[in-house]
Amino acid sequence: METEKLLDEKLSRRNLLISGGKAAAGAAILSVAGLKAAKTADAYEFASAYKYAKLDTKEVGQITYENYFNRWCTSSVVAGLVESLKKKAGGAWKDFPIDAYRWGHGGLAGWGALCGTMPGAGVVIGLVTKDTDTAEAMVNDLAFYYAYTELPDFTPAKVLGADIKHMTVAGTPVCHISVGKWMRAEGVAFLAKERAERCARLSADVAMEAARMLNVWSEGSYKPKHKPLYNVLANGITSQNNCRDCHGEYTPSPSKTYDTLNK
Repeated sequence: METEKLLDEKLSRRNLLISGGKAAAGAAILSVAGLKAAKTADAYEFASAYKYAKLDTKEVGQITYENYFNRWCTSSVVAGLVESLKKKAGGAWKDFPIDAYRWGHGGLAGWGALCGTMPGAGVVIGLVTKDTDTAEAMVNDLAFYYAYTELPDFTPAKVLGADIKHMTVAGTPVCHISVGKWMRAEGVAFLAKERAERCARLSADVAMEAARMLNVWSEGSYKPKHKPLYNVLANGITSQNNCRDCHGEYTPSPSKTYDTLNK
C-alpha cells in the first residue's frame, strides 16, 4: 500500500510538471504572437468631433502664459489651444473640459516625470488629427523640440511672475531634470516666483510649437522631423540616453545649490 501511495504521488507530480510546462509553453507562444502582432500593428484613424482651424501662435502662447499661474502646465497648454479653437473652430471645443487634465502638472501630480506640457499638447493633437500615427509623430517632434531647444524663449506681453535671466537645454522631456537644470542656472528654489515664471513661459513655447505643427498639418504639408521610437530601436527598450542627468554626481542638490525659500 505504501509503495502504491508513493507511486501515485510521483505520477501526480509528474502530471503537474507536464501540465505546467504545457501552460508555460502556451503562454510563451501567446507572448511571441503578441510581439509579432505589435510589430505589424497598423495605424488607424478614429472618430472625433473636434475640428481644427489655423491658429495665431502668438495668441496661443499669451493665453497659455496667462493661464499658467492658476492652472499650471498641463491645463494651461490645453487652455492656450482650446480657448483659441473655441473662437476659430467652435463646435465641440465650446464645452471642452480644460481642467480635466490639470493632474498632469509637475510631471504627473508633482512626481517630476514627463513634463505636463507634453500630455497637454498631446491631448489636443490627438483629437484634431484623428490618426494614431500622425498624432504620435507630431508628439515625438514636440518632445524633440522641448528637449533640444534653448528654452524658455517666449516673451510675455506683461510679466506676471518675475523677471528671469536664463534659458537652458533640457536634453529630455522629463520634468525634474528640465526644471533642475534651469534652477541651477538661475540659482533659485523650486517654489520661487522665478521658477513659476520659467514654467509659464515654457508652457507657452510648447503650446505655440504644437499650434505651428497643427497649422502646417491643416495645410496638408506636415512631415515628421524625427524617427518615432528611435530609443527603442537603439536600446531595445523605451528609454533615454541621459541617465547620469538624474543618477550620479550630476544630480541637482537643492540644499547646496539653491536659495532656501522661507515658507
